[in-house]
Amino acid sequence: MRTRPGSYVLQVALVAAVYFGGAKLGLNLAVGHGVITPVWPPTGIAIAALLLLGPRMWPAVALGAFLGNATSGVSLWVAAGIAVGNTLEAVVAVYLLRRVSFRTTFERVVDVVQFACAGALAAAVAATNGVTVLALADSPAASPYGSRWLLWWLGDATGALLVAPLILIWATRPPIRLPLARILEGLLMLAALSALCATIFLGGFWRYPYLLFPLLLWASVRFTQLGAVTASFTVAAFGVAGVISENVPLGGHDETVTVEILQGLLAITAISLLALGASVAERDAAAASLRQAAVGLAEAQALAHVGSWEWDIAGDRVTWSNELYRIYDLQPERGELDYEAYLSRIHPGDRDRVRGTVEAALADGQAFEMTHRVVLSDGTERIVQGRGRVVVDRAGHPVRMVGTTQDITERERVEQVRENILAAVSHELRTPLTAILGFAITLRERWPTLTDEGREQMIGLVASQAARLERLLNDLLEVDRLRHGRLRVEFEHADLGELVRSVVAGRPDDGRIDVHAESVQASVDPAKFERIVDNLIANAERHTPGGTPIDVSIAPDGPGALLRVDDRGPGVPDAEKETIFQAFARGSEVEATGVGVGLALVAQFAALHGGRAWVEDNPGGGASFRVLFPGATA
Repeated sequence: MRTRPGSYVLQVALVAAVYFGGAKLGLNLAVGHGVITPVWPPTGIAIAALLLLGPRMWPAVALGAFLGNATSGVSLWVAAGIAVGNTLEAVVAVYLLRRVSFRTTFERVVDVVQFACAGALAAAVAATNGVTVLALADSPAASPYGSRWLLWWLGDATGALLVAPLILIWATRPPIRLPLARILEGLLMLAALSALCATIFLGGFWRYPYLLFPLLLWASVRFTQLGAVTASFTVAAFGVAGVISENVPLGGHDETVTVEILQGLLAITAISLLALGASVAERDAAAASLRQAAVGLAEAQALAHVGSWEWDIAGDRVTWSNELYRIYDLQPERGELDYEAYLSRIHPGDRDRVRGTVEAALADGQAFEMTHRVVLSDGTERIVQGRGRVVVDRAGHPVRMVGTTQDITERERVEQVRENILAAVSHELRTPLTAILGFAITLRERWPTLTDEGREQMIGLVASQAARLERLLNDLLEVDRLRHGRLRVEFEHADLGELVRSVVAGRPDDGRIDVHAESVQASVDPAKFERIVDNLIANAERHTPGGTPIDVSIAPDGPGALLRVDDRGPGVPDAEKETIFQAFARGSEVEATGVGVGLALVAQFAALHGGRAWVEDNPGGGASFRVLFPGATA
């Protein structure tokens, strides 16, 4: 992103001004030796500026360094030479950090190590350049060379470790993003730390710096890097102030030596706190990643209806995922399970087989797969597919068993439906198609020899079988529309008695259907209502011996209307009076005929009207199928 020239100039001016202010602060302290001082915050300012704003900010560093040194009693050429080293220091540090994919948030321990190494190397560049320039200028501040180099290097390195992280972290992770309670906690921590630092470094209690450790740990653990850099800088500021005010005589009467010792201790403390904060940040990031992974796994398991489990064999503790609890219709709050508790949920008919499979897997250490039924709390059953493997120790003894369980009830139901459809449809299609084909061949080959009566009879039979095929296909299409929720219902006010009579009139008249249809007004879908009547009559004809009557009636029943179709067939066993209305259920007491969708459509269409369908025993023998339609009037 390109910055406008005016904005760039303003940024350069601001960075140069801040650098210049930091330089004057360090050079004007009593612990300095000319332009060499153990307190040099501009190093951290320069590195942070180039990391945040880009290496193009180097002119600001050069300008600030030149002005800071030129106003400190050295010649202009010396100031310029030192400014070159100060600028190279920041440029080298940024170059090294960008080569190793450094993150300015210090959220990894490796970031802390990388910054400490880059800062130390960059400080060596500035120290070597600066002391060499002073030596060439015959400045007494450069003698002895080694001692002055170390003093310069220590001031720059400590400034990089204390100031740059403070600026970078406050710029990238400002405390304003924290919740109010955390901000108040942070202010309390900072106030307590400041008060304790003032007592230790300014109040004469410099022998007890270890009292700061609990507060420093509080800052680093609770606020990670934001707390670590803030606490480190606070301690450093009070420590330097204590040395200058002669309240911290660590090095005897030489304040410069005292500051050197203090700065070294503070640098180690800063690195330690940054590393601790980074460790906490990495732990929090890992925990957040694990939580996210757990959420993603739970969502994936819920979508796939797959739960995971683990069995600690020695402790006999079984651990389930939330989805597995849902599959078994249990609450996770019930606590830990054991192996026998798991087996108690298995269908009794499958329990021995499951136990044998698990025992065989434990014996040979092989993976296993099994399908079985489970019994839920309400007595209903589900079909699950389990997979597992045995985890062994170094000696080869089984210690754990892990695996997954998938709810395949719906899949098995669909598979069963598919098999029923194939079996029923293949039979029901083959019969009329065979008849149609036979009659068609007969008509083609024997047309001239057939009488008119014979031709009409065969054509009528072809039409009858074609109508049977059409009814079968329509039923299957209606089942599919219901399954996908695409069936449309169009209600209108109609006379149900008239609709019943219309359906009976449209069927072949064999004299066996007795109609008792009263005039009942109701809001229905006429086509669906007629389909209900037609399917019930077709069912009765299929299961009633020839010549026996079928009674069809519609009459008011309380606030609704009751449709009845009574036959004289074998009836419906009590055990099948509920399942008979399920798709592809064809009964067991009589020879299975039909596809088994007619009564299912009756029940579904009745439900679409807000009613219900059921079957009772016919007092005169056979079955009495009934459908109640609400909201009818006589």
